[in-house]
Amino acid sequence: MRVNAVVPVAYFEPDSIITKSIECLKELECDNFTLEICYVIETLPGDKRNLHWSLPDNFRILLRAPRGRKAGGLNDFLRTSENADYVATFDVDNRPASDYIAKCVAALEKDDSAVLSQGCPVINNISNILTKNMSLELNFTCETNQILSRLHSFLAFMGPMVVRGSFLESETFNEESSGEDADLITRMYVKGGVAVLAKTTLGKQAPTTLKDLYHQRVRWQRGILESFSRYFIPMVKAPIPFMRKMSWLFIIIFSTSQFLLSPAVLFRLDKILKLSDGPLEFFMLLFGSIGFSCLMTIWIRRHCTACNVEKTRVEALYKI
Repeated sequence: MRVNAVVPVAYFEPDSIITKSIECLKELECDNFTLEICYVIETLPGDKRNLHWSLPDNFRILLRAPRGRKAGGLNDFLRTSENADYVATFDVDNRPASDYIAKCVAALEKDDSAVLSQGCPVINNISNILTKNMSLELNFTCETNQILSRLHSFLAFMGPMVVRGSFLESETFNEESSGEDADLITRMYVKGGVAVLAKTTLGKQAPTTLKDLYHQRVRWQRGILESFSRYFIPMVKAPIPFMRKMSWLFIIIFSTSQFLLSPAVLFRLDKILKLSDGPLEFFMLLFGSIGFSCLMTIWIRRHCTACNVEKTRVEALYKI
């Protein structure tokens, strides 16, 4: 069995974060399959990036000109790599558990209809009130996906995932979409595939300022709304269970109207208490979670559109 892993790297990412990523991915377990890891690094004309890393034999670097945002890097990798049974995608700031790929592949092997797999994302840089709020949000998303998985419903994976190679032989990542992950998983469900959860974790880097969070979430929600606009009719017509269609619509509604989820904070008091450093921070996290949901809704409704997106603004958001 062969697994290809790809890490797209934007031209503005510092060498230090690439080094940390390499050190983490070196620890990935691959006892039962052949693993090749490729860093697809964007370079600008005259770029003097020092490719000084000492890489194991199963690592390689592919240089490319910026094109098509992250999806462009993923597609360039698919065009230049050998066919594999599975393809794992990572962001350069991801820190997967050592068993991440092995567990995701095992989950896919158990279900012939499964096309995509992902572990439970966790925040690995909990340092202030904002990142703690995002940790609570991500934990809630993971628990929601666990419930939806038991109901055989639509699973809204965002970001890195493990995909069957046979699916990517006929499909590519949408380079025009603001959210290539949301686009791919929606397309996969429309074609009759399913996603599965793996019992492992994937560390993610959270934005540490409101400005960075704003740009990240607008880009994410724009990608979700683009997928809704592009695949609404195909999803309605798709020969898949009705529950799966309704759960997809449920996720779209609550992703773009996060204030509707505010009452769920009352069921997360134990999580808030565990993250808090004292009574003051407990109340800041409690009411901050409610305010966070409302603020996300206001920003998204002001700045996201499903169909009329200026390309220059999307490119600017990608650079954040």
